[in-house]
Amino acid sequence: MKRIQNHDVPHGLLRRDSAILIACSGGPDSIALLHILLFLRNKLRLRLGVAHVNYGIRELDADSDEALVKSICTKHELPFHVLRPRGARGKNEEMLRDIRYRFFDRIRKSESFDTVAVAHTEDDQAETVLIRLIRGSGPEGLSAMKERNGSVIRPLLDISKQELLTFLHDEHIPFHEDTTNQDTTILRNRIRFNLIPLLEREYRAGIRTVLARAARLLETGTPSSDLPQIGLQMIEMPGGYMFSRSAFLSFPKTQRALELRRLYRIITRTVKNPSESYILEIIKLIDSTKGKVRTYRSKLLKIEAKGDRITIIRA
Repeated sequence: MKRIQNHDVPHGLLRRDSAILIACSGGPDSIALLHILLFLRNKLRLRLGVAHVNYGIRELDADSDEALVKSICTKHELPFHVLRPRGARGKNEEMLRDIRYRFFDRIRKSESFDTVAVAHTEDDQAETVLIRLIRGSGPEGLSAMKERNGSVIRPLLDISKQELLTFLHDEHIPFHEDTTNQDTTILRNRIRFNLIPLLEREYRAGIRTVLARAARLLETGTPSSDLPQIGLQMIEMPGGYMFSRSAFLSFPKTQRALELRRLYRIITRTVKNPSESYILEIIKLIDSTKGKVRTYRSKLLKIEAKGDRITIIRA
């Protein structure tokens, strides 16, 4: 409690008299975050609310998670907002993530919350660094998750999962474990259960803290997504933006990549950076002079190059 209060309040993550929407799944990390913010509610004069997504994928387990979170909200007189999206079964992790973050942002705006608090930990940060390294991300991607990204805050990013589990155990606070977190067909879970223990055992004890610290150091050397990056003049259009090919190519290669990542986050409404290979494909398209019209399409974006005009819109 003291570590979180002494770090998050001076750094502006937790502000007095602010309104915070807590994303709570029912798992140990988000349940711990909810109880920590309840502990700080009177001290910081916080207005709290809770948002929960029940995808219905795990059927009775999912309903049990919802019931647990709702019972905590009822006990502490917190507004409880739940989303039960249709057709979630079969969607990949990134699609499910987009569903919940759009829901969180809609509730934040409609209920006048200042921020959305999510329960990413030091362990999650370490795993994210390794995932992005494996996928070929550049320096900005390797800076991984930020404590604050727009309206999203991560108050637990310097706290390990083991510390949270100890806290929950000591305070006799119930939580649910998501059985899909044991599924090693998912890359993050393979990294969590196979790669990180190997690195801990064979190469460096405390590797999670080392990787999380590296992400923080990289973040200080990379531009904020909330600020203009290189001054590329863009024209807004339905679903995206249009800009000059020649103006874009006049910038250094590293700055081109930074601008494309920023556009990706803005257009897809996500805080996640695309992989380095994804960005290189777009740059290759823009750089090419073959054909009158050149098009590249992914699940989220459509990029078209025609003469000096480049358009990037949501697919």
